[in-house]
Formats: sequence, C-alpha cells, structure tokens
Amino acid sequence: MSSQDKKIEEIYYTALDKKSDVERSTYLDEVCGNNKTLRSRVDSLLESHYKAVGFLEIPILDKQTTLSDSDLTEGPGTTIGRYKLLEKIGEGGMAVVYMAEQTEPIRRKVALKIIKLGMDTKSVIARFEAERQALAMMDHLVISV
Repeated sequence: MSSQDKKIEEIYYTALDKKSDVERSTYLDEVCGNNKTLRSRVDSLLESHYKAVGFLEIPILDKQTTLSDSDLTEGPGTTIGRYKLLEKIGEGGMAVVYMAEQTEPIRRKVALKIIKLGMDTKSVIARFEAERQALAMMDHLVISV
C-alpha cells in the first residue's frame, strides 16, 4: 500500500468516526485543503460506505416465504430420469435426500441426493462425486419391509 493510499485510509476512517455530517465535512475541509483529488477519493469511499450500510439486513425473501414456497420443483411423485421420488428422508445445507424408486435397469429402492439450487459449484460437485464413489464401494444392508 502506497503512502498516499495509507493517508486516504486514515482520513476515511477518521471521517467515519465523526458524529455528524457537519463535523465530518469540517474535518475533511481541514485535512484535504485544496487537494481536490484527495477529497474526491475520500468522499467516494464515504459515499460507498453509507450506501452499503445495512444491505445484509435486507432479506432476500419476504418473511412469509419458506423453502416449500420457493421454486424447488422436486418432491414426492416427481420423476427424475429413471428415478421416481417417493418421500423426503433428509435435508442439509446443500442437498435434499429422497427415498426413490429406480425403474431401470432393475427396479429397486434407492436414496437419491439432490443438490439444492445455487449449490452447484465445482467444489460441491466434486464433494458429491467423492461421496458417490465412497458409497458405491460399500456393501449396503437390504431390508425388506
């Protein structure tokens, strides 16, 4: 960081600590003097700061929306490829697990894990692929009900 950048940062943080707009403006007039470039850069940073304050507190969905009201289309009765979803048996932060019926090449009940919308990043996909490989190597107990 250059000495100019450090100066701008110091002025910016000191300006943020001022209790009123008048106090802040007076401070900036004193510190920046006739240096319009310096004043402009600090003013720009302050403007960005005040525009950003509180943006994380604004909910993306309204308070009445739940996952069941969202755009998720999978659910019991849905057919995905050769699998028919029977019932939801688990849910985590990244995926939902359903008991499903595989129809081809053999008919059997399976657990089908569906990645949630927005979670389909390369790292998540790689993690699910590693999990799939590990599960494929295991012997699973078959229980008839």
